[in-house]
Amino acid sequence: MPPVPQFGAHLPNAPLSDIYDAVSYANNNGFDSVWLGDHLVGTGVKVWDAMEPFPTLAAIASQTKLKLGISVVDAARRHPAVLAQNMVTVDHVSNGRLIVGIGAGEAPSIKPFGIKWDKPVSVMEETIKIIKKIFSGGTINYNGDFYKLKNAFLLPLPFQEPHPPFWIAANSPRTRKITAELGDGWLPQGLTPDEYKKFWEEIKNHANKIGRDPEKIVRANTVFTYVSKKEEEEKVNPIELPAKLLSAYWPETLKKAGIEVSEEFGLNKFTYSLESMKRVIEIAKKIPFDAIKDHFIYGTPENCIERIDNLYKAGNHYFVCILLVPTKHRKSQYELWGKKIIPYFKEQYE
Repeated sequence: MPPVPQFGAHLPNAPLSDIYDAVSYANNNGFDSVWLGDHLVGTGVKVWDAMEPFPTLAAIASQTKLKLGISVVDAARRHPAVLAQNMVTVDHVSNGRLIVGIGAGEAPSIKPFGIKWDKPVSVMEETIKIIKKIFSGGTINYNGDFYKLKNAFLLPLPFQEPHPPFWIAANSPRTRKITAELGDGWLPQGLTPDEYKKFWEEIKNHANKIGRDPEKIVRANTVFTYVSKKEEEEKVNPIELPAKLLSAYWPETLKKAGIEVSEEFGLNKFTYSLESMKRVIEIAKKIPFDAIKDHFIYGTPENCIERIDNLYKAGNHYFVCILLVPTKHRKSQYELWGKKIIPYFKEQYE
């Protein structure tokens, strides 16, 4: 039997008051976990504030019994030993509730700061390998392409054994292969049911080929969502504008839909400024919603349930939900999830 669907609430980047409010909403509305991004420059149109995720998660740990996730760590911005110590600290503070989403990074939090980033996927892969070695205990020596460790050790070891799970933000063939080899979970973003099923087959086949049980890999997905009332949709679809803005950073996705966007807008190159955001808005206005709508969870609770159920039947078991809503609507969105959507899946699949 497939596992019962689980739901994570992706918290705002800042300020702390909004983060704490969102944790409270998640506590009260049936979510299984709360998640923070890892940004030096937060995502936004005009506001780019972001809190450092590890100390923030440590603070949140006392306010909730839910699992605590990062979605996702930029591997390039921290030495593996520093990242490992951050992980251990939050894992102990939370009594073993930490999940570490990890990825190759994104330009807005790297390029403006002069951080070396010429082989991001290879750095991510080596980082995971080193941290797993550190968490195996004892003294290690490691001679890699990017990091050299000599007689290195780290104590204490994690609360979770052997370590907090790594969920890899794999959105390419190479990163999906790394997920099959090293990942405890798979955490792509915005996939349609057909894409999810196809890409999971890649991971499963490679895991089987190397003698690893693919069923030990948690099948997650970051979903972008807005739950609306029927009367809202009759006026204007409230997710349309934020969905178009977000899609402007997905040149490859748009290309598949027959829409050509300069690669400079991909998150491996783009950086935030008032001027660059003006150009993003101009591009977003030209994107037909029909070309991108299948990458989002939106509509009435019934519509959202249908879309989530299609993903679940395609193999997606864990949903990390980013609510594409203004702050003033955040509480009501959580309540719609807690009253209308999450109970359906807990009852249907238990």
